Amino acid sequence: MNTLPTRTNSLALSRRVPANPREALRKRMDWDRFYSNPDPQQNLPFTKLELAGIRRHVLGAGMTTAVDVGSGWGVLTTALAREGLRTTGYDWSPVAIERARQFWPSEKRLSFEVHDFLTGNAPRALSPGSVDVLACRLVLPYLDVHHFMTDARRWVKPRTGVVYVVVQVWEKQEPGFSRGYPDTVIEQLREGWLHTERWDLDWSAEFTALALTGPMGY
Repeated sequence: MNTLPTRTNSLALSRRVPANPREALRKRMDWDRFYSNPDPQQNLPFTKLELAGIRRHVLGAGMTTAVDVGSGWGVLTTALAREGLRTTGYDWSPVAIERARQFWPSEKRLSFEVHDFLTGNAPRALSPGSVDVLACRLVLPYLDVHHFMTDARRWVKPRTGVVYVVVQVWEKQEPGFSRGYPDTVIEQLREGWLHTERWDLDWSAEFTALALTGPMGY
């Protein structure tokens, strides 16, 4: 994993990961404003096609718990709960969490909590080997990828736990855009797992999904 991007070796990446607490607060306030918008523009709305891929590549027999990192309005979080998993959505924006609770007040097996995975310690509920599915949808480039992926390997259950990642592919974007990661970096995320799957979520292959199963070494 030591070849994965750091905060500073890519200008595009360093702009997304806050360099200090003051910048982190400013960016969190930006996300608060985003989630306050009554009609926000989403890069990739959650679809039945994506859910079908999750059912095929991520979910398995006997799974009971899931965590959604950067849950936003909670659409993916709720979808996982409706699949029968006890699911917690975490977001560093209090506005996002409040709106998610308003959107899904009656859903079973579902909860939302404010948490900053970039600068804070792990939530108390995330103990080693405690999670069947850990989802990180379009959020990984906003985190310290080394630190987060190391933690993710420890949090999911040995051999059967799955980390579900959705990320944009640089090479598939229009000129001038560099959201997500280059394809070579995305492929590096697949190293160190017992089994991996990768599939596209849109016709242009700009958005790609990974199911990383069975962390090795944990």
